[in-house]
Amino acid sequence: MPKYEVAHFKNGDEVWEAVSFRELNREERRAELRTKELRDKPDGSYQLGIRNHPQTPHFYEMKPIRFDIEPGVTESEEHTKEQRIICSFLNKYSKHELGYYERPWDEEDKGYESFARLRNYHWAKEVKFGLVYGKFVIFDILGRSSTEISLTDKNPFVAIEVVDTHFHSKDAFKLLLETSRNLPLIVGYIFLPEKPRLNAIKGVKNSNWFCKNRIHCYISDGSFWFRNERVEELYEVNPSEPEIYYNLIKEQLYQQGFIRAKA
Repeated sequence: MPKYEVAHFKNGDEVWEAVSFRELNREERRAELRTKELRDKPDGSYQLGIRNHPQTPHFYEMKPIRFDIEPGVTESEEHTKEQRIICSFLNKYSKHELGYYERPWDEEDKGYESFARLRNYHWAKEVKFGLVYGKFVIFDILGRSSTEISLTDKNPFVAIEVVDTHFHSKDAFKLLLETSRNLPLIVGYIFLPEKPRLNAIKGVKNSNWFCKNRIHCYISDGSFWFRNERVEELYEVNPSEPEIYYNLIKEQLYQQGFIRAKA
């Protein structure tokens, strides 16, 4: 692990302050510095620790600071409003199904099909989720079982992304595909332009019933899905070529009116 002679931390005025390894000889100073989040440089990428070596006290690299993989995203007012409504709804009811219409064009019998049945989940907004070493994504809404600590296909993490004018970046999308292949993670999309025909939340009168919520598109098991079909089953693309895969999906979402163009 790299050794550092200088570390940086934010003081009470939120200004970055440098501290030298020479100050580590004093026990009181070491105790004070251990209460700080020490970095390798101002706004640095690594958190540092203190080693009180008898001859050569120094700072050492503990771990990377995870950064948002999609910083600076500005969402619409409608997005923020729907995010709040959907999160409150999911916490109001204890039983939820996530599914889709098999035949959304059939006015007589659309045929609801479920791909996830969830019980007793806790949901929160703007949740940071570590994807890979040094990076995280912020989900609009993330839920996990409040009664089962195990993370299995029966009790997966479930993220809900509210989409109005913004879709994932290419890097974030690639990491979500990889994560869903390696962990029990479902990322469902509520496309506001497609409410309520293809995307909707729906309450129930009886608490023993499942809310049948409509999620037309989602990520699961390393693939992006339209209803019950993986994209690679519909088009000649493959997740193993993530750039081509992403470009086709984003193009289809815009062409089919799932994402609203910014004004």
